[in-house]
Amino acid sequence: MKKTLIKICGMTNIDDIECVNDIDGIDYIGIILVDTSPRCVTYDVAKKLINACNKDKKIVTVFMNQSEEYIAAAINNLNPDILQFHGNESLEFCNQFKKPFIKTFHVENDSLSIDKEFMKHAHALLLDTSIGDLRGGTGKIFDWTILNKNKLIEEISLSLPCFVAGGLNPSNIKDLISNYNPSGIDVSSGLESSIGKKDHLLMKKLIENVRISQLDYYEKS
Repeated sequence: MKKTLIKICGMTNIDDIECVNDIDGIDYIGIILVDTSPRCVTYDVAKKLINACNKDKKIVTVFMNQSEEYIAAAINNLNPDILQFHGNESLEFCNQFKKPFIKTFHVENDSLSIDKEFMKHAHALLLDTSIGDLRGGTGKIFDWTILNKNKLIEEISLSLPCFVAGGLNPSNIKDLISNYNPSGIDVSSGLESSIGKKDHLLMKKLIENVRISQLDYYEKS
């Protein structure tokens, strides 16, 4: 049974990092460096979060349509394990930093377009809900049936992780995994008690529900 990869995004404080350190099963920690996000942190805060994080968690810094200079400076200051490009960045742009990267593709009105060329270069792809100009952070799920209808997603999942994001929480994660079993999930607002502050009980419940639901998926298949 292949383990579902888990990314917790929008980390903003040491208390939440320490909780994540104590939870077995979280693979990636997302730190947002996009100033339009309410979960954006400064370099100083990001450094403290990274230093406090256990080394078995991969640090992902999230960017969206930012300049080459800004991203290069962030890499130099923070040395993250993985970059995440959440906007309209081209493959050439993403590749220039010589770091593993996750590329987000947005589902809007149940429509999804994926550039297959990214499959040859990305560490992983991520599917997230888009509503108008709002790219991510919507708190809304997209129509998950697209995961079965889109043959390209199946092809992608055979060669690299394909994360699902958008409105996920400990309750609906059971339906997602027991029916579609994506290779990875990315959760942020669905684990919060307030913007930027994670509910530690919800994080633990998420991990528990992921494991139970994955067993359910394999029992049905």
